[in-house]
Order: sequence, then structure tokens, then C-alpha cells
Amino acid sequence: MNLRIHPFSLGRAVRRMKVVAVLWVLPLLACCTNDTTTRSDKPLSRAVALGQLHRALPASAHDIYFLCFTGGMQSFEQYVRFDVDPGELDAAIDALVAENNRMIKRSLEYPRLSLEKSPHVDARKEFLPMPWWNPSVVTKGYYRGENTVWALQIIADTEHSRVYVREMD
Repeated sequence: MNLRIHPFSLGRAVRRMKVVAVLWVLPLLACCTNDTTTRSDKPLSRAVALGQLHRALPASAHDIYFLCFTGGMQSFEQYVRFDVDPGELDAAIDALVAENNRMIKRSLEYPRLSLEKSPHVDARKEFLPMPWWNPSVVTKGYYRGENTVWALQIIADTEHSRVYVREMD
């Protein structure tokens, strides 16, 4: 049996394969590069915020602000600031830590550190202005956080009973 492939047939088959590959790859690339940012630069009530955030909030949470960035299928970054009743600040942060550990199925310690030992939790320049996100001005409080994927970085402002939470993938 003598099989001969005509050169034009082979070239046509390669071109078809390239077209099919492009038709499959372009939608995938489009999914991976679709950046979305949702935010509230005005204070929200707890009821309204719960419908927009991927996070539980304490019962006394009020004056809630947030920014949530998703970059395609890979990147996630969320900033949340809220106030709580003064007597509930520590319990609110404990609840955030417990919820995050449950969600990511880990047991991160989240040690309590002084503000002087906390890392900078400033927002990226692409998200500015964010006048409500100013943890660097906190003078009385503490830091709890972990430096790993899907962990929280929390600044507790004990003077204003305010919580700053940053989460990144």
C-alpha cells in the first residue's frame, strides 16, 4: 500500500489545527484576564454589606467599607473596614480568625503583635483613593495576621473600636 500525502493537504490540516487551537485558547485567556473590582466607599449597614462580601461580620458591625478585587481565575484581594461596639472588638477579631481557619481548613495561630511589629497593610496604588482605608494612622491597638495565602492581616484600632482586614491570595 502506497500512502502519499499531498503537501497542500498537510498544510491545510496544520492551518485548521491552528485555528481550532486559537478558538479554544482565546476564551480561556479572556477568563484569566478579566479583572473585577467591587467597592463601597460609603458606609454600609451590616445587612447590606453581608450581601456583597464573602465574609461574616459580627452582629454589632456598622459603618462598613470594602474593596474586593478579582483578577481572572488567579488573583484575589479584599479590604474591609468596620466598626464594632467597644466591648466586642476582641471577640469580633477572634471570630474572623476562626472563620478564616475553618474556610481554608488550616489552623493558623494569628499571634497578637504590637503595631510596631506589624507589616504594612497599605492598599495597592491601583485601588486608590481609599480614604476609609488608613490603618497606618492607628496608634492604639494591635495586629493579628499571618503571611501566607488566603490568610488575614488584621489591624485592631482599640481607640475607635475599628477593624481593618486585608485578605490576599
